[in-house]
Amino acid sequence: MLVLLGAVAVPAIGQQLTSPSPAENAGASGEAATAPKVDESALRFFAAQGDSQRLDAEIARLKALYPNWQPPKDLFSPTPDQDPELARLWQLFAEGKFSDIRAAIAQRQAAEPGWQPPADLLTRLDEGEAARRLVNASEAKQWASVLRIATDTPGMLVCANMDVLWRVAEAFVRSGEPQRAKDLYIYILTTCPNSQERLATAQKAMQLLDGANLDAVLARANPDTMPELAGLREDLLRLQVGRAAQDVSVTISPGDLAELEQLARNGSVADDALVLGWYAFRRGEAAKAVDWFKLALDRQGGASAAEGYVLALAATGRAQEAEPIAYQWRDAGDGNRAAYIDLMTGLLAASPPPRLDQSVVARFAPVVQAAKSAAGAQALGWYAYNTGQIRTAASWFRTAVQWAPQDEVSAYGLALASARLKDNATLDAIAGNWAGKSERILALASPATRRKLARAVPATAPLPPAAAPLPLSRPQSSTVTPALASAGALAAPMPLADAASGDGAGTVSSRGPAASMLATGAPCSGAGEAAFRAGRLSAGEAVARGWCLLELDRPREAIDAFDVGVRDGVGRTAEDAAYGKSLAYLRLGLTNQAQVAAIETPLPPARAAELSADLLAQRAIAAYRDARYVEAILALDERSRLVPEQQDLMMIRGWSYFQLRDFISARRIFTALRAAGYPEAGAGIDAIMAATRQWRS
Repeated sequence: MLVLLGAVAVPAIGQQLTSPSPAENAGASGEAATAPKVDESALRFFAAQGDSQRLDAEIARLKALYPNWQPPKDLFSPTPDQDPELARLWQLFAEGKFSDIRAAIAQRQAAEPGWQPPADLLTRLDEGEAARRLVNASEAKQWASVLRIATDTPGMLVCANMDVLWRVAEAFVRSGEPQRAKDLYIYILTTCPNSQERLATAQKAMQLLDGANLDAVLARANPDTMPELAGLREDLLRLQVGRAAQDVSVTISPGDLAELEQLARNGSVADDALVLGWYAFRRGEAAKAVDWFKLALDRQGGASAAEGYVLALAATGRAQEAEPIAYQWRDAGDGNRAAYIDLMTGLLAASPPPRLDQSVVARFAPVVQAAKSAAGAQALGWYAYNTGQIRTAASWFRTAVQWAPQDEVSAYGLALASARLKDNATLDAIAGNWAGKSERILALASPATRRKLARAVPATAPLPPAAAPLPLSRPQSSTVTPALASAGALAAPMPLADAASGDGAGTVSSRGPAASMLATGAPCSGAGEAAFRAGRLSAGEAVARGWCLLELDRPREAIDAFDVGVRDGVGRTAEDAAYGKSLAYLRLGLTNQAQVAAIETPLPPARAAELSADLLAQRAIAAYRDARYVEAILALDERSRLVPEQQDLMMIRGWSYFQLRDFISARRIFTALRAAGYPEAGAGIDAIMAATRQWRS
């Protein structure tokens, strides 16, 4: 058990730092024939101002300098010979305006050549300026400067300047002289009268000292004579368990640990439970740590409690239970963000993939993007790959490789996905980068590529450019909402396709159920129109009429019919109505209304993705027509996250870059289109050549 010992003697502070000042020697000698003259001007000023705090500090300072001195009995009586200008100087001193004091002294001496300020004022001014320099040096961790200033100005090393004493003690410790810090702490405990400052001194000693030096300080922290130190033993216990929580080589006796556990249970604050949680967690006792972290979190333990709770739950196999807490506290600190990313990385990279709620995956992607976490991007890639979303997996693996080019696992994932997508350009680039370093990546390349690489000197090849990572969809059901939009994406994510077609290599059909309905012709007949106007059509019949009218290129009438389906329909009927209404608005070029219609009823992922792509295409076309070229490119960027970009839209992108005079990007697009057999791209290349010739001339 820990024991606090009794008191022992200690020399005075002046003997710790430097030789005693002349004033201290004069005051300490009771045998002197004549008592030294004490400058009481500051004392009387503080008394006249009613500044009891500074008055008490000044009395303590003078007693430390002149042990036989006693405050005058007429301290609060006005003195007829008091210099009003001197009172103003002391006021400036009380306000810490040292430079103003220097200026005022110089100004008065210029006006009154024989006038001299009181010696005590000059001494206090020197000490005040020195204390300020010492604090600045301490904040800058210039420990040698701290000790030099303290040695040069010993008069400020008194109880009235407690902050200075604490900083000097720390400087001793940081300079490798803990025994001198010990002496200073003992001086404060045995000399200074303020009980709260004595308690704070003991606590600072416990933070900075250890071993015999700390024992010597605590020996003077006698609770019998200093009641404020009664709880010091508990503070020391907390400190030592806290150090053991950070360093597993430090051992704590079972009795001491049990004592702190009892304090934690009986208390109402989080600190003790938090220390015990980290102590248990770092010793592999995750189950016990869960209980302590939970108690700390319930007691408002903050970010550290949340971080520990998440880590401990994950270590006990309860990662999905930890996810809501990890997400809630993700922005509380670097440790919390790392804990959240690590937790989700472990969940998503599992094979087979766990059944996760859509929202759990959806909210992880923006965090990965903001943190540029290669591990998080890789985990999203494996989750997409393991759930059959190959194109999405490739985009996340590509992002991981961009953030961590030397990560072989991410490169292997991108190679796997590229092979599945038959993206030979990317696969060849990866194989070239990892030739001679990863046999499994090289094995995915074609035999011709492997033979070529065997003859060539390995070189790092740039990967083909790609858009931002595609969003993920949930693998279990096609009726749930889309899973995960990448950061900044406004449109719905790409739906999960079946195993045969992957995740969007083909095109989603835009046909509604109109084909089967047109077989009868009834919805668009005169009788059907009369029934509609009379309000006799059911929701399903109204939707059928809407599709029929849309096929006949009568979108405005179709909107009215679809409105009935949205209003009266449920389930698939309402979904069809919202989808058809959105398409009708798109047919009219009203993209804003189409977007509003799309959210009137939740749509299945496939339809949501197709409709989002159509909306973004219309937005890009409208922006281009209005000469808003940057907006056109942004809309196309969003669309490219959902579906591959078709050639006519690539032309719009190329001409947008041309209009923005980004000829390099425009040439890259037009050249790729011409190579793919799109003859209209030649006009773009000719325009770039003409523009650049004109610019050069």
